[in-house]
Amino acid sequence: MTLPEPAPLRDDSWAVDERSLTLFVDKLKEPPADRAWYDLRREAERIALVPGFDRLITLDANAIKELPHQIDVAQRVLRDMGGRAILADEVGLGKTIEASIIYKELAIRGLARRVLILTPASLVGQWQGELEEKFFERFETPTEPDDWQRVAITRAIISHDRARSRRHAEEILRHRWDLVIVDEAHKVKSHRGATYQFIEKIERDFILLLTATPLQNDLRELYNLITLLRPGQLGTWQEFKSEHLVSGDRRQPRDPEALRALTHAVMIRTRRSSVALDLDLPPRRPRHPEVKLTRAEADLYQRTTEFLRRLYREGFIQPAEQEEVEDGKRRRRPTKKGILQLAVIHLRQRLCSSARALAESLEHLGEAERISPEYRTIARQLAQRARRIKTHAKLDVLTKLLQETPDRVVVFSDHRPTIELIAERVKQLGRTPIVYWGAHSTPERDTRIRAFHQDPRSVLIATRAGSEGRNLQFCNVLVNYDLPWNPMVVEQRIGRLHRIGQTREVHIVNLAATGTIEAYILQLLDQKIKLFELVVGELDLILGEFGGAQQFEGRLAEEWLAAEDDADFARRVATLGADIEKSSAAGKAQEALNSLIAPDDNAMRLERRFGTLSVPGRLRLGFGTSQVVRAAGWDAKRLKLGLHVTDVLEALESIEPVGGVTTAQPAGHHPKYGDLVRLTGLTSAGRAITLVAQVERLPLALVDIEADA
Repeated sequence: MTLPEPAPLRDDSWAVDERSLTLFVDKLKEPPADRAWYDLRREAERIALVPGFDRLITLDANAIKELPHQIDVAQRVLRDMGGRAILADEVGLGKTIEASIIYKELAIRGLARRVLILTPASLVGQWQGELEEKFFERFETPTEPDDWQRVAITRAIISHDRARSRRHAEEILRHRWDLVIVDEAHKVKSHRGATYQFIEKIERDFILLLTATPLQNDLRELYNLITLLRPGQLGTWQEFKSEHLVSGDRRQPRDPEALRALTHAVMIRTRRSSVALDLDLPPRRPRHPEVKLTRAEADLYQRTTEFLRRLYREGFIQPAEQEEVEDGKRRRRPTKKGILQLAVIHLRQRLCSSARALAESLEHLGEAERISPEYRTIARQLAQRARRIKTHAKLDVLTKLLQETPDRVVVFSDHRPTIELIAERVKQLGRTPIVYWGAHSTPERDTRIRAFHQDPRSVLIATRAGSEGRNLQFCNVLVNYDLPWNPMVVEQRIGRLHRIGQTREVHIVNLAATGTIEAYILQLLDQKIKLFELVVGELDLILGEFGGAQQFEGRLAEEWLAAEDDADFARRVATLGADIEKSSAAGKAQEALNSLIAPDDNAMRLERRFGTLSVPGRLRLGFGTSQVVRAAGWDAKRLKLGLHVTDVLEALESIEPVGGVTTAQPAGHHPKYGDLVRLTGLTSAGRAITLVAQVERLPLALVDIEADA
């Protein structure tokens, strides 16, 4: 076969672009640009040359402090699992963070332009908020089928139920998606369920299933999830059943070790115990000072309680808002009765906050159209009683606390009239009140947090909405002026102070008035849920079988409203407490079962393979787990050197053993850790990092760190 002669080059094929050349020469004559621009361009060029997923390149672009285990999970999913995995970390260890890191790494490489996140309805807003605030990524949340076309959605968060409704499903199935993330994946575990079958139909390249409990009632659930992820990975159901199930018990695997080997290729599960050091926080110190209502406050409380119970018996109050089950039907607008029910719920929530807040809600109820003139009159009369109260028992207890605490204090209340009352008292004490609620703009919130940080005697008075997403580790005294009925809200308040970076004991002062519903709430939180002793994620675990924190709030409200008197309510609270204990036991048993069938995490792998690993391999595998101790000041020095966790991991990976042995220089003896060695490796940017460590026995220890300038 004779190939045609190549076409001759045009005369101007190599012509110089004179205009570009002139501009280039002119720029050379100008003074040099700022060093920052050079560094930025150099970093961009370096990132562009990173091959595959050997290095995570988006971590510096996030507003979070990633933990080593989260970085490791993201790398393993991208490098070893092809972007298809079950993220099964125990509750509270950051599966959402891991999935978001994976998404950003795929997106910056052009591999995730079209992304779909499926989640329970109650978590849609949370996902959208976290991606925007922590990862600076904007996702749409379509509610109507027409939304897909109107804004040409390529990144969407939508609930499981809404996504599979007919018209939404048509829009989703019209496209091929680069990445699909399924949160709370155990909710779609049945292969006969409509949501499972819908997800099977979605064309996708990468898929992440997030669940702390891939196995709940039946090993078929685990089989279904892995098959959804990688069809054929476990063979047919009959093959899997005969190989792995104990006859007569569908929950217990015949050979856990063999099942772990199978799941290793598709599932990652980090145990709480394995990352205890990175989650190691100073203790919580709860205090429950006695709050004895004044005679006028106690009388107002009893009268308002009876009034609310009368309204409940006549059907004006629903105990709690029921979560909507989305099935594609158009949501109805709130009716006047529904608005009234919300107003009465607001009144119930303010019952123990302050007489001023209660008066405002009672006045609103006194103007409501949907209740009889008799009830409107009662509401107005109660409001007048509340307005006459000038002595506030809680405020007096808070005053004493502030006089005894010269340092910063955060006071939480969700009710504006109460916040104003507290602010007035703080000012009278000669301290600076910094009021902080959801209505403030983001710049205004930033200004107020800075003011709180700069004034060591200031008092931050914050609402739930105002405090979301804010880290207040520089303060260690928190006051729950009023106790929310939802324990998760209490936990979130505590989490603003009691989080990574906190170095001091956190004092939690709960102002629960004796003889009120708050006293019973505190009893359940302290004695049954043991909220003030929990570690990260355990609240979800304890209330999982119960139905979650929202279900707890609804059940508590219903029992309180339905009670005939205080004695009857006390009996109902005892039953509630017993149900919480059952839920806690069931949740812990389920967590243990899931850990039994899940593959080893890094701490467990290090322990099993210790003798066969090289020295840098030991440190690389154990870094961020309870098997590698970091000496006091080690992390502070790393940060001062400007080193990210990934820089340390890259340096360890760069140290290649010679003849199966790593060359490590002796580095003396430490009185606490023993004999030390010195190891030097390079980051992907070519920066040398030297580590001084104890590497001969578990736990390993990182004692010192140095780096090139």
